[in-house]
Amino acid sequence: MKIIKSNKDLCPERGLVFFDIETTGLSAQTSFVYLIGFMRYENDKCVLTQLFCEDPNEEKEMLETFVSLVSPGETLIHYNGSGFDIPYLNRKFKKYGIPQFINADKTRDLYKEILHFKKYFPTENLKLKTIEAVAGFNRRDTYDGAELIKLYSELLGRIRLAAITNKPEDNDNVQNMTAGILLHNSDDLEGLYAVYEKTGIQAALSGELDFSVDLTPFELTVSYAAPLFPVEFEISLPILGMSNGKKATEISIPVKNGSLKYFFSDYKNYTYIIDRDMCMHNSVVSGVSKENKKKCTKETAYIKKEGKFIPLPASMADMAEERKMRLFKENYNDRLFYIEVPEDSEFIKEYILCLLKDI
Repeated sequence: MKIIKSNKDLCPERGLVFFDIETTGLSAQTSFVYLIGFMRYENDKCVLTQLFCEDPNEEKEMLETFVSLVSPGETLIHYNGSGFDIPYLNRKFKKYGIPQFINADKTRDLYKEILHFKKYFPTENLKLKTIEAVAGFNRRDTYDGAELIKLYSELLGRIRLAAITNKPEDNDNVQNMTAGILLHNSDDLEGLYAVYEKTGIQAALSGELDFSVDLTPFELTVSYAAPLFPVEFEISLPILGMSNGKKATEISIPVKNGSLKYFFSDYKNYTYIIDRDMCMHNSVVSGVSKENKKKCTKETAYIKKEGKFIPLPASMADMAEERKMRLFKENYNDRLFYIEVPEDSEFIKEYILCLLKDI
C-alpha cells in the first residue's frame, strides 16, 4: 500500500476532513476499496493524503491506516457519502473486525444539504461534477466512475507485468496510470472543497451565519455576506424572493401596507356592526340599533388594523400566537397569514430560518 501526500493551496478549517473513496463496484461484499483520499489542515498547510492499494490484498491495511490517521473528533465532509462511502466503509470495517463505525449523522453531507432546494437549481442534476463546475472548479481529470474502474483493473495487470519484465516502459505505464487514478480522486476532493466554500445553508439554518436586515416601505430584505448555495439562481415566490449569487445571498419579503383583518375564533360572542365594517363583543353592543348590527359569522367576526405586514410561514403560526402576535388575513378563507412587521431581532432571525426551511 502506498501513502501519497501533497500540499494544496486551499484553506480548510481546522477539524474538518474532506474525504472520498474509490471502489471497484457498488457492493462492499463483491468489490473492494482501493483508494481513500482525505484532505485537511495539517501543520499550517492543506495536505491531501491518498491511501492507495496496488494489490487487493492490501485493503485491510489501508482501512486500518485510514482509521489511525483520522481522529474521531474531526468532522468528515463528503458529497453523498451518507448514501455510499460511509455505509461501504462501515461494512468493510465489520468484515475485517476493525473497531470503527462512522456515524453519518455526525458528518456533513453537502449533497443532502442542498438536496431540498434542487428544484430551484438551474442544473441538469446534482452530481458532484455538475455542482463543482458551476461552483467554479475546473477539473483536470477526464475519467468517469466506470472508466476509472476499468483503468484500475488494467493497472493491476500492468503492475504484475512490470514486476516480471522490469522494463522502463512497463514501469512508466504503471506510473502514468497510477497518476491518472490519483488525479481523479484529487479532483473529487478539490471539487468538494469548492462546493463546500459556497454552501452556507447549514450554517444559515442553524443560525450561525449572520445577516443584515433592511426595511423599506415595500420589502424586508435579509442579506447574507456569503452564498448559501454553490449554484447561482433566483426564485420568486408569493412569500419571498431569493437571489443566490457568487458572493452573497439576498432574501426579500414583500411588505403589505394598508388594512388587514384579525378574525376571532369565538365568533358567536361577537356582533357585526354594519356601518363600521367590524365586529364588537356582544357585551358592548346594546346601544347599537338593530338595523346596524347582525350576528357574526366566521367570515364577519373581525376587526381591521392599518399597518405594515409581512407574510407568515404556516410553521410559525403557533410560535407567533405564543408570543401573543395577532395573525391577520385579507379574507377569512385565505390560507396566507400576515403579522405586523416585528421589531424583535430574535423573532426576525427565527422568521428567516423558517422561511428557508419552508421553501
